[in-house]
Amino acid sequence: MQASREPSADEFKRITVRPLTGVLGAEITGVDLAAPLDEETRGEILRAYARYLVIYFPDQPLTHAQHVAFSEYFGPLTHAHMLHSVDGHRAVQKVFREPTDTGRVNGESWHADGSYLECPYAAVVMRAEEMPDVGGDTGFVNMYMVYDQLSDRMKEMLDGLKVVHSATRMYGSLYHASKRKFDASHIANNPALIAEGDREVVHPLVPTHATTGRKFLYLNRLYAQRFEGMTEEESLPLIHYLCDHAAKFEYTCRVRWKKNQVLIWDNRATMHKAINDYAGKARYMCRTTIAGARPA
Repeated sequence: MQASREPSADEFKRITVRPLTGVLGAEITGVDLAAPLDEETRGEILRAYARYLVIYFPDQPLTHAQHVAFSEYFGPLTHAHMLHSVDGHRAVQKVFREPTDTGRVNGESWHADGSYLECPYAAVVMRAEEMPDVGGDTGFVNMYMVYDQLSDRMKEMLDGLKVVHSATRMYGSLYHASKRKFDASHIANNPALIAEGDREVVHPLVPTHATTGRKFLYLNRLYAQRFEGMTEEESLPLIHYLCDHAAKFEYTCRVRWKKNQVLIWDNRATMHKAINDYAGKARYMCRTTIAGARPA
């Protein structure tokens, strides 16, 4: 079931790669992200990213401008939905939780950012500015592996299905009807925003990754509403089965954040979730978002 092989001694000459688990994730050292990177170093980082899907660099005290410059190696930047930018840097957006915040946090369930968009985000580059001493980790799951471990007969059945995605549970009508709202201070209860949240888009359940050519499973409980051409009642048992399958511990890794750590995750072939175990402590992060193409 191992998703990635150990790098050979001469494969990475400019960086040091330490896999986090046997299925995804790697720590990378031996490089200064604040400086412009030569072509060979960029190539090694991109190869490590394609293989491990989640890569992180400790001890990288970047400015916002340096964060943006590094992010652009992974593709054109976009502005993530529903997040606020830092002053003077529209592409750098804030992800934060104050010590006084209580209750649920955004992203507590497994999901891929923006799967409800026509062209979901390709990747996210996150930088930790202030972290609790313990807690606030992020979990990731390898969706190549989730698909690969299905039976051949199940793959045959799934390959032709398409999933209807929307953000109705995030800021649409289902969110506003919910009795279990998280912090709604940034979500206005107005008809235009609700209609936007309820807008639906259809993506294949099993896309092919544009970079690697590998198939992966693409759905999550947060945004998947039903299969195209089927009712919710017909769709939900299979959606729940596949999401439960994707959440198996053996397909995942857990990243512990440290101040000045920079992490990049593939937002197509992974899902992620926030771990809410740091009540009463501050957690301040900045992110840039890499634009993506429509899944196919």
